[in-house]
Formats: sequence, structure tokens, C-alpha cells
Amino acid sequence: MTDKPKPHNFILENRSKLILSGVHEVGSFNETEIVAYTTQGELRIKGKELQVVAVSVESGDMEITGKIYSSAYTDNTERVPNNFITKLFK
Repeated sequence: MTDKPKPHNFILENRSKLILSGVHEVGSFNETEIVAYTTQGELRIKGKELQVVAVSVESGDMEITGKIYSSAYTDNTERVPNNFITKLFK
């Protein structure tokens, strides 16, 4: 039996609080950019003073606060390691 992917929701409140579901991994984060891998693709959130307030591996829920300037998806649903060896064999 194949597992159904978790539903993905993106709820942005006043451009200062973002609630996500369907997150299966957080790739990287700092005060200006957060990369999350969701069931709908890679999600890049850009802003200022960004903080990951809560994240649950079991439920796939995530909460981000800060000044959110932009968000963008790619079709990449799996994290690809970004290292020297990976670049060498491209």
C-alpha cells in the first residue's frame, strides 16, 4: 500500500507569520532565507529577522515569524546535497 503524501498548506498572516504543513525537511535557514522541502516542492522564503518558531517532523508542520518578503516554489520535492562531489559529477 502506497502512503499518500501529506497535504501541504501555506498560511501567511500579515506577512509576519507563516504556518506550513506538509514539510518533510528543512534544508537551511538563517535570518534572511529559509529553505523547506514540502510535498509540493522546494519552498524558499526570503525576508528579514526570520525565525523558525516551531517544526514537527512527525506532523510536518512548521511555523516561521519575521518580515516575509517573498516565497517561491520549485518542482524539487527531494533535497539534493549541495557539495563539491555533487557539483563535480554534474
